[in-house]
Amino acid sequence: MTDYWLNKLIFDLQGPDGKERWNSSREEVMDNYELAPEIRTALKEDDIAVLLPLVNPYLMRFFLLMLGYDDAKSIEVLSALQSVEDRERMNG
Repeated sequence: MTDYWLNKLIFDLQGPDGKERWNSSREEVMDNYELAPEIRTALKEDDIAVLLPLVNPYLMRFFLLMLGYDDAKSIEVLSALQSVEDRERMNG
C-alpha cells in the first residue's frame, strides 16, 4: 500500500528547484507533509528499503535519481530489495 503524503512529497520534488530544496532543507520540506515518524526517519537516512513498498515505482525511480543514483545503481538497489514476487507483480 502506498503512502499518499510520501508520494505527494516526492511528486512535488519534481519541480525545478526540488533537488536543491531537498538537499538544503529536508526537515523544512518534510514539515509540509503529514508523514509518520518512521517515514521521516527513512527519508532522513535515505532508507530505500523502508520507502520502497510505500512509493509509486515511477516516483521511486525519480527519487533515486534525485539522490544521485544513476540508472544502473538504481536498478541494482531496487533489485536487491525486491523479491521474485515483487518483480512479477510490478512487471506483470
